[in-house]
Amino acid sequence: MADAQHISAEDFLAHRSKNKNAVVIDVRDADKYAEGHLEGAINVHKTKLEAEIASLVPDKNTEIYCHCGGGQSGPRAAQALTDLGYTNAHVIDGGWRRLQSVICAKNTEE
Repeated sequence: MADAQHISAEDFLAHRSKNKNAVVIDVRDADKYAEGHLEGAINVHKTKLEAEIASLVPDKNTEIYCHCGGGQSGPRAAQALTDLGYTNAHVIDGGWRRLQSVICAKNTEE
């Protein structure tokens, strides 16, 4: 089996600004998601991802980016998708904490 692809938070944000059709899956608990999340991200708890992904993203060639809070569940989620036959599953390295850090730094520069 292939391994899920890794992408840095910086590269993900740059890529996402050009490809709005990519699916972002946040595998954190619903309460953490409610505290803050990427616009357009779909919240699917890590324990429900394998059961729900086919109805959420039926096309296995769709670009999918998974993240968790800090970097453990996101890689597992992206790998699970790869194991299910999704050909374009990525994990955002560092998870939500890294994304927030990069977004805050970017906003400070502007």
